[in-house]
Amino acid sequence: MDKKINKKALIVSMIFALISCGLVYIYIKSLNKPEEVKEVPKAKLLVAARDIHAGEQIQAGDIKTIEIPQDAMPEGVLNDRESIESHYAIEKIITGEPFRGERLTEWDNLALSFSIPKGKRALSVYIDENAVFSNQLRVGDKIDIIGHYIIETEDRSIEFTRIIVQDISILAIGSNRLRNNTASGSESAGSGSSGNTGDSGLPATVTLLVTPEEAETIAFTAQFADFSFILRGDKDESIVDTPGIGIDDILKGSRLEYLTAQPEEEGEQ
Repeated sequence: MDKKINKKALIVSMIFALISCGLVYIYIKSLNKPEEVKEVPKAKLLVAARDIHAGEQIQAGDIKTIEIPQDAMPEGVLNDRESIESHYAIEKIITGEPFRGERLTEWDNLALSFSIPKGKRALSVYIDENAVFSNQLRVGDKIDIIGHYIIETEDRSIEFTRIIVQDISILAIGSNRLRNNTASGSESAGSGSSGNTGDSGLPATVTLLVTPEEAETIAFTAQFADFSFILRGDKDESIVDTPGIGIDDILKGSRLEYLTAQPEEEGEQ
């Protein structure tokens, strides 16, 4: 009788053991089962595709699109290309950084120093109707400058003219830095404040992009002589070495040279 009872107990124990193993297995399997991931709404954000330094113009290739959770969209960012492209960075924008309006500006509002490359300087000179051929100069034009000098010697005054600098870019006309605007249009563009234009309608100053050596040459000429601008062609970057010219060079071989020499020859006779 005892043997039968023990056998039954053993069977019952085995059944309970199997049930327990099954429950443990089911429990462990439920722990390893990944939870259902809820789909998070996404949004597209425009960010910098590269490091953009202060003063650089932002091109289409400098902008890329990334996806972020919709509720992670930063506030106050510019997220349309028209508000970003062709603008200039006021401060450095690092790769992956979104664009903000307070860190971008248009060309005419950009600090002038950002327009000056390494090794160059900005020099403003006062001009009048004798210095420029017309009021058609525009920001971005290239010019040469001619210096007109009077050299006093013991027995005569020598008038001499020569091109002193070549291929100089115009950074500003008066206080106007808008590209492709006429000099006379600077006032209508909101930059015709007092002192920017003279009675002739020409701007009072033109700001030039020069090397330090060119700055010295132009400043000396502006202080002690007269000068004129020569407009260059847009594609012309050639530098011409000219010896300069004086009145004797102009009269040489002319009838006037003969006539001016006659009194001296008659006096010698």
